[in-house]
Amino acid sequence: MSTLMAIGGAINRTAPTVLQEFLRRAGGSKARIAVLPQASTQKDTGEYYRDYFGKLGCRHVSVVDFDLRAESDSPKHIRLLQRVSCIFIAGGNQSRLTVRYGGTKLEAELLSAYRRGAVIAGTSAGAAVLSKVMIASGKPGATPRLGLAQMAPGFGFTDRMIFDQHFRQRDRLGRLIYAVTTHPGLLGVGVDEDTAAIVEGDARILVEGSGAVTLVDGTSIEASDVAELKENEPVAVSRLTVHVLTRGCRYDLRKRKAILSERILEIE
Repeated sequence: MSTLMAIGGAINRTAPTVLQEFLRRAGGSKARIAVLPQASTQKDTGEYYRDYFGKLGCRHVSVVDFDLRAESDSPKHIRLLQRVSCIFIAGGNQSRLTVRYGGTKLEAELLSAYRRGAVIAGTSAGAAVLSKVMIASGKPGATPRLGLAQMAPGFGFTDRMIFDQHFRQRDRLGRLIYAVTTHPGLLGVGVDEDTAAIVEGDARILVEGSGAVTLVDGTSIEASDVAELKENEPVAVSRLTVHVLTRGCRYDLRKRKAILSERILEIE
């Protein structure tokens, strides 16, 4: 089953349950990881993750290391991706990723790796870029407003969802609601820091980590005025469905139903 892991950023390095789950799903110590560092402006990002995954017990970590778009289709990069069991996309600015990869053979190879079963994980900007429609930038706030988020094409591992990250910490509920109201067929997935929304094919979403995943479902929207507004005016929308899920909870993508974990149900 194909697996995406959208990580909300700010991973806990001393108790890295999210990254340990990533490695477990990708083959443990036998995992073959490719790290994509291009979203970051820090020159040592790739080496940082190479060292960190090594400390977690993974012996096979490679960095897809280039700066210029013209270098993206190098045969060595293509061969590297053809050999891996998992891909990790680092954080930074998601547009730096799409500018370098969009429309290249390397982007096509990323999608091929996903289709053959490689686990794809992205943190922060690396989470945003996982979907076909991505939030490229935006402003904070709980109230959805026209223009609160700017959308752009992502890598397209899924065309059913749109991801946002650092979600509660940076007050991004309004922009995710706006994104879903303008694209009602998409499921909005807002991921807190040190948390992962694990998407297993077209079947379900699981939650791992210390925070929450907020799901905004627009399929039940009855009405909205988003198409009639001027820039920055507040959006009215009715019958929007919102779920907040924590570790151990899951969401059935086929039935559009949230299932709380047994530990939560026992408290009740």
